[in-house]
Amino acid sequence: MKRSDDIKGIKTAVKQNDDIKLDRIDRKILNILQKNNKITNLELADLVNLSPPPCLRRVHRMRDLGIIRDVAIIDPFKAGLTLTIFVSITLELQREELLDAFEKKMQQHDEVKQCYFVSGDIDYILVVQMEDMNHYHEFSRRVFSSEENIRSYRSVFCLNRVKYDTSINLSED
Repeated sequence: MKRSDDIKGIKTAVKQNDDIKLDRIDRKILNILQKNNKITNLELADLVNLSPPPCLRRVHRMRDLGIIRDVAIIDPFKAGLTLTIFVSITLELQREELLDAFEKKMQQHDEVKQCYFVSGDIDYILVVQMEDMNHYHEFSRRVFSSEENIRSYRSVFCLNRVKYDTSINLSED
């Protein structure tokens, strides 16, 4: 069977079953790659007690499944985007098509780095990254104030980032 056939089969299986099973070795690989994604396959295989070919197949499989996404994480503060804003949004109406429209709109704005549909008194929490307060003021008026279905929004500004960690802890048991 060709690798492309394997990938098609895996993608079909994932669509049918979102419950992806990771064994102990997969989780160990992921923990290592989260700390150092530039490690060679030879070094990685040695750390997880596999020979290099099956180790590489596991990494490829997890990439194909979308478990591993290869991106560069850039520090926004060092790149000049020094203002982090947490925005809580309350919508006027929560019909499915209005929720979809709001989510689509948020996905269109590069300044919105994260958008979460949440429980409680508010509907969404956003993480917005901007250069400064003037840029945020313009953005909030253009994006939030002009949106008819937003009942209210509140902005909370980060004074100091105490911890920032993108890794997730996977048990290797």
